[in-house]
Formats: sequence, C-alpha cells, structure tokens
Amino acid sequence: MIFTNLKDELQNKSLSKKIYECIKFTGENDLKKYEPGKYEVPGTEIKMNIDNYNTKSEDKGMWESHLKYLDVQIMLEGQEYIAVNNIHNLEEEERHVENDFLKHKGPELFRVLLKAGDVLVFYPEDVHMPGLQVEKSENVKKVVFKIDVNLL
Repeated sequence: MIFTNLKDELQNKSLSKKIYECIKFTGENDLKKYEPGKYEVPGTEIKMNIDNYNTKSEDKGMWESHLKYLDVQIMLEGQEYIAVNNIHNLEEEERHVENDFLKHKGPELFRVLLKAGDVLVFYPEDVHMPGLQVEKSENVKKVVFKIDVNLL
C-alpha cells in the first residue's frame, strides 16, 4: 500500500510510471465534472472508475482485494475511512476471477482517513474496506484507476 497526496511531487515522481500517470491525469483534469461510470485513460491501458456514493458504517462494509489489477484510489470530494489488512491475515470467502474481485472476512489491522486530494494505492495483497463513514454518512466522489499488474 502507498499513501500520498496529489501535491506530493517528489514522492509521486518516484512511483512507478503507470501509478504516476494516474496521479498526473487527475491533477491535469477536473474529474469532479465526470459523471459516475467507467472510462479509459486516453493513450494508456489504464481503466478509470468514477464513483459517487454515501459512506457507510463498518457493519455494512465489505473486505475486498484483487488478483489482476491494483487500485489507485484518489478522493475528489468528501472524506472516508478505508480499513486495511494483508491478504495473509484474512480468510477468503468468495473469488470472482472474471470480475477481479475477492471477498474476505476477518479483523481490521488499521484504517486510513482519505480526504480530497489524497491517494491510496492498493496492490493485490492489500485487502481493503472502502467507503466507511468518518463521523456520519456523507457523500463522496472518488476516482479508482485500475492498472494491470503485468504493466508495472
């Protein structure tokens, strides 16, 4: 897992080229104006999901990880907690290879507060539970870039 911010130029430039492309693309485009949905980042093999939703209590959250893609999650508006653990600490409940989605169960190791401009990168071994409310449910807008691990 990597935590950074859109403004952390030195750290961001040191990341892999594909991760940096996601950060740079976000900084150069007003993604807040995009409607929720799936997009392609022009000139790359990177997929992009724009999400707009209300945060939820932990009892409504779900542990997830991925096999083929890593997530570059960038908060555009609002804030949320994301619970995190390592795949070796949790039990796999479901596997959907065609959707690159694994569902897990088990305890939280720690959580990260993601605010506007913050960036979290999740590798396949980083199990995460996104969309958790901070104090109360609120609307957030977030972009999640999907990078094929074979492109890194």
